[in-house]
Amino acid sequence: MSKRDLDAGLCEEYRDDSDAQLDALLAAADAAVLDKLAAVVDLDAGRAAVFAPSVTAEEVPASGDEGAESQLEWLLPFSGDSLVQWLAISGPGYLPRQLDKATSTIRTMTVVGRALLPESMRIYWGLATDFLSDASSQLTRLKTGLAHHELTRDAALALQEAARTGIDQFLGTLRKAAQMPHSPRASRVIERLIGTGEMVLTLLGWARESVEQLFADTDHTRHCPTR
Repeated sequence: MSKRDLDAGLCEEYRDDSDAQLDALLAAADAAVLDKLAAVVDLDAGRAAVFAPSVTAEEVPASGDEGAESQLEWLLPFSGDSLVQWLAISGPGYLPRQLDKATSTIRTMTVVGRALLPESMRIYWGLATDFLSDASSQLTRLKTGLAHHELTRDAALALQEAARTGIDQFLGTLRKAAQMPHSPRASRVIERLIGTGEMVLTLLGWARESVEQLFADTDHTRHCPTR
């Protein structure tokens, strides 16, 4: 549509060649649309819907509550289907997603252990949680450092190795705890946490390969996406 056609459709007071008049009319129309949308759209509800999955993922019942077993299956899946989903980010081009997946899995493991392991394991779990927290911290530093081009190859690999060591120590602590007598439910939780921890080690191995690929041509990273 030409400006002449548009002018022809405007009311008399806007029928001139003034760009300012046209801009004012369009701005008024935009404001009216935004006001209308604001009146019918609940932004808070929209935000809640977006963040609901991440919040729900950490709502784990206490060890004595009904549904703990099914929640464990959902939070820490250890099956063929789960492994296939992890394999989808195994390539060197998926470093940010590998780091995000490792960090989110560590957080979920922490929540599950705190909620579902018995009081008798408090000492073991306290130590295991320290190892998980350290691993998560190292991964966060790795992703942030790469995103801001602040790490050399050796520094990046050192952070990856520190995270891997943390998960190794976590697994060692749980394997010692697994040798003690536990209820069937507690044994199942420990087994699932160990299995998931081993998957995180595999994921961190892929992350190391991705870091090496990122620094293939230079000691300093050129570009590392954050997503």
